[in-house]
Amino acid sequence: KSLAAMAERADAGGGGGGGRAFGQDRDQNTIRVTNISEDTTEADLQDLFQPFGRISRVYLAKDKETMVSRGFAFVSFVHREDAARAMEKLQGFGYDHLILKLEWARPSAPKDPASEGTQFRSGYGK
Repeated sequence: KSLAAMAERADAGGGGGGGRAFGQDRDQNTIRVTNISEDTTEADLQDLFQPFGRISRVYLAKDKETMVSRGFAFVSFVHREDAARAMEKLQGFGYDHLILKLEWARPSAPKDPASEGTQFRSGYGK
C-alpha cells in the first residue's frame, strides 16, 4: 500500500489513529500493571494479556543493577477496546500469589529543557 493511501485512511478515521501520532495512540491504549512479583517476566505478561487482543508493547520495569522486577509494568494494546476488556477482566486478578492492580497509564510529562542544570538537593543556594 502506498503512503498516500495510508495517510488518507488515517485522515478518514480508518487507520484507528484519528490523525494522532503513534506515541499518543500507544499512551491511550496502555495499562499500568502494579503489584507484580519479582519472578514475573515480560513473556509472562505477554501470555496473560494476549487473549484480550493484539499487544504492541510490554515493558517490565527492572532494577538496573539486579535486573529484578520492580513490581510494575506497562502493557500497550493496538486497540483501546482490547485494553479496556483486559482491565475489566484482570483487575484484582490473583497472579503469582499477588493481586494485580490495573489502571490507565498516564502519559509521561515532556522534559522541560530549561529545568535541566544544577539541582540543589540540600536547599542551599536557592
